[in-house]
Amino acid sequence: MAEMFRLVAAFSSVVAVLVVSGACSQSPTAPTPVADSIILFGVSQQPPSAPAVAIPPPYLPANAVGATRFVAFGDSITCGVESAFDFLVPLPCPSGTHGYPERVQAILSAYNPAQTFVMTKRGYPGEWAQDGVNRLKTELAELAGPGVLPAQRPQGLLLLEGINDMNNGVSATRAAASLAEMAQIGRLYNLTVLVATMPQTWVTEDPNTGQTRQNSADKIVPFNTEVIRLLSGVQNVYIVDVYAAFGGANPNRSLIGGDGLHPTPAGYDVMAQTLHTAIVTRFPVRGSLQ
Repeated sequence: MAEMFRLVAAFSSVVAVLVVSGACSQSPTAPTPVADSIILFGVSQQPPSAPAVAIPPPYLPANAVGATRFVAFGDSITCGVESAFDFLVPLPCPSGTHGYPERVQAILSAYNPAQTFVMTKRGYPGEWAQDGVNRLKTELAELAGPGVLPAQRPQGLLLLEGINDMNNGVSATRAAASLAEMAQIGRLYNLTVLVATMPQTWVTEDPNTGQTRQNSADKIVPFNTEVIRLLSGVQNVYIVDVYAAFGGANPNRSLIGGDGLHPTPAGYDVMAQTLHTAIVTRFPVRGSLQ
């Protein structure tokens, strides 16, 4: 029993010395333990903290699109001309609901009404792709140049051009090279580029003059093949196969107007749906709760 009292007394002495030592270590310049810390044997013991919780980004619906501002660039098809024989759409390029750009914008808005989509249409009827290269530089300098606020710059570029080159004797290879050059210009402006293949055209006869229009029908497949060869695997450039959407090797004639070149309203609808699918696929929302 006496031995037990001696052990308790010794232990008490050690604790007293340690507590006094800890108190003496608190000089005016020493850090003061936080209020909820515990002093044990002269060492500040913090209580266990709650695990770090990542704060999620604002909620976005599952169908949110990762980009909302686009430029559609091309010739009369981008402009929205339906048929050179029927003259259903006035020239120059109208700003109404004609063509695939307006249709894409409408589909995107219906797809996710919570987002505001902007589709800037830059179609120029009759333009050759080799001339479109310089026009695209000018347009993008205006729309996405250094003086434009980041929140106003386009994020995506939709391209379809080259038929006028081929209709004027330019080879399919050369026309495709001009289109590929446009895609590279878009990349310089940090845009994700969606390049549409050309739908199949048809040989027709002008009902007013009787003149046959070849519409480069035999060049469409070589043109598309070269576009795919030049741009497949290029970073931030994606091929949108409009040719396949129009039936591919078994083309749907009803999707092309009387002139054998410009899409009908149904054809423009197919184009818009195809491009919409590509946009949703290629512009995912990153970091959202999906």
